[in-house]
Amino acid sequence: MPESATAVPARLKTVLELARQEADRRGDRRIGTDQLLLALLHDQDAPPARALGVTLDQGREALDAMDRAALAALGIHFDGRLAPRPVRGQRRMSLSSSARTLLVRAKEISEGERRGRRIDSRHLLLALLATRHPDPAADLLTELGLRGPEISERLAGC
Repeated sequence: MPESATAVPARLKTVLELARQEADRRGDRRIGTDQLLLALLHDQDAPPARALGVTLDQGREALDAMDRAALAALGIHFDGRLAPRPVRGQRRMSLSSSARTLLVRAKEISEGERRGRRIDSRHLLLALLATRHPDPAADLLTELGLRGPEISERLAGC
């Protein structure tokens, strides 16, 4: 029986591949928590994206705005839109230390819910919601105007 994307949350492997594509698009050398968050927005019908209530484009735009603000803090003013880098194809990319820590937390959440089950996109979102500044995902959630408790409540209802 095939699994529907709307019925079953995305497996970790799928989310990691989407995060790798997001990191590649931005020219990043590692997958960070911000790319993991963006990866959850790829399937707007999936429970994590529905709970977040923002689109992938909105997430990307917010991350670009954060980049522009960081450049401005360094005295570099950029008035245009940051252009995405071309995808360089399939390549292995490592996780940042905060992304590795996040996956450990997602595994703990998964084990707490259903002993022995795999990490899925719901567990990853719950772990992302527990991040705090200066974590890139926490900053991106703030930039998007999203609050953890509200998202957790919506996720429980999905």
